Amino acid sequence: MRKIILFLVFTAALMLVTGNLFAQRGARGQELEVKLGSPLPRESLWGRTLDRIAAEWSRVTNGQVRLRIIHGGLEGTESKMHLSLSSNSLQAAVYTSFGLSEIDPGIITMSAPFLIRNERELDEVMKELQPVLERRLNAGDYFILAWSKAGFVNIFSKEPVFTPDDLKRMRIASNPEAENMNTAFKTMGYQVVEADWQDVGQKLALPSGGVAAIYNNPAGIAAYQLHKIVGNMCSINIAPVLGGIVMNQLTWRRIGELNPRYQGELLRVTRQIAQTLDESMQKTVSDAVQTMTREGLKVNRPTPAQEQLWFSDVERVTPTLLGTTYDNDLYRRINEVLEKFRKGQ
Repeated sequence: MRKIILFLVFTAALMLVTGNLFAQRGARGQELEVKLGSPLPRESLWGRTLDRIAAEWSRVTNGQVRLRIIHGGLEGTESKMHLSLSSNSLQAAVYTSFGLSEIDPGIITMSAPFLIRNERELDEVMKELQPVLERRLNAGDYFILAWSKAGFVNIFSKEPVFTPDDLKRMRIASNPEAENMNTAFKTMGYQVVEADWQDVGQKLALPSGGVAAIYNNPAGIAAYQLHKIVGNMCSINIAPVLGGIVMNQLTWRRIGELNPRYQGELLRVTRQIAQTLDESMQKTVSDAVQTMTREGLKVNRPTPAQEQLWFSDVERVTPTLLGTTYDNDLYRRINEVLEKFRKGQ
């Protein structure tokens, strides 16, 4: 009887140990693939950065979380990627501020014309309001992994532009997805013509009477060689170019279930790499302006009095845009930060 009892105890202990070993192996063997859509080419700075993030994710999770980047816009527009994240056919995506505004329409307030006027102001606003913005974005079905800053939007035109009246005489090509920006410009009295990147060059190349100006980031203008058609750039910054890497909450929770520490590790390495991207993007934009200048681009710099005309023109119509085009509360918060910062300069 004693031998039987000892045998049963030994067998139970063996089963317990074996079960634990199998459980541990099972936990280590679990893998999660995260598909991330990006509109940018793999060979671009953004593309290389995303590949670096993928390698870091694999490293810090011992290969359990694998980030598969789908480069070059193969997943479609930001609106299409938004639907894919909702259905979980795509788990993460690179968004501009227009894509982020599909999650929270108020986010586009960060890109209101002439509200945030330079990099220092943008840094100050993000330092103060990033937690607020993230709470808004993370409140529903999505989670923002990292922010991205890519300089500012400027006006490029066939003839020099120094004042709002100079620009109002021209037809301006604009991205159809930039609905809020287009609404703001139309409200201020500008002639906005919606045009996709695929045909904007053709519209700009038309003789007099066609599109004569475009607003975009200098790096984008250089990439498409549009400065050879519109040879003038107004130096005044219209709005910051913001974006981010977004994941759906379903996948974010699954990562936490895989290992509780993975969420913190992935967030840490992603934001560290995104910070280096921001620094590189600033240099990319600066280099783009220098290259275009060598190739004949004229950078026109408004006087302080002329700059004030732009600011006054926006302030005139802002009350009609708050609560509709822009989020009233967020606009107020941004203004409070900027007023305090500008007084302290």
